[in-house]
Amino acid sequence: MRRSATACFLLLTALSPLGAAAQSGLVSSTATVLLSATKVAQLSVTVNSGATQTIASLTDGTVNNFPVPVSITTAWNLSPSTAAVVLVGYFTSPTAALSNGTNLLPSSRVLGRLGTSGAFTAFTGGAVTGGSSTIGVAGGTLQLFSQGIFGFNRNSSRTDDLYLQLNLTGITTVPGAYTGTLNLRAITQ
Repeated sequence: MRRSATACFLLLTALSPLGAAAQSGLVSSTATVLLSATKVAQLSVTVNSGATQTIASLTDGTVNNFPVPVSITTAWNLSPSTAAVVLVGYFTSPTAALSNGTNLLPSSRVLGRLGTSGAFTAFTGGAVTGGSSTIGVAGGTLQLFSQGIFGFNRNSSRTDDLYLQLNLTGITTVPGAYTGTLNLRAITQ
């Protein structure tokens, strides 16, 4: 019996490399891994300086200049299908852009312009739409710029100075502090 077991072992050992060679071309089924990566478009507006604007002493019957411009940086990283970036300034209540208790100054009395040349324009425009989004308020909005987007500038930024005025021509204000908030937002079109 011992001889038979030894012979069997020797036979298996001798045949073992042949058994491994016979299975060398065996292939498994394919397992897959789905890879996905998304780059989200980015659009931002930052006030670099001039976030607080103060006219120390209003003068009735004339145009009052705010002392320093608001420095604004608009930055974007957008898909090539975007046509434009639009920067908008607006007041949430056109009838009360600035208020002193119950004494109100409408957005039509606030004027703005980008840069040092060109005419000042009142914040009296309509809301601005881009796709399914809308920013601004009817009668209290001013479009500050529309920057076309092309292949070379789809990832870019620009910095602008917004000059502001308070037009009190033809009116007399009640003494006190008038305060309000100008909103700045960008939208793609």
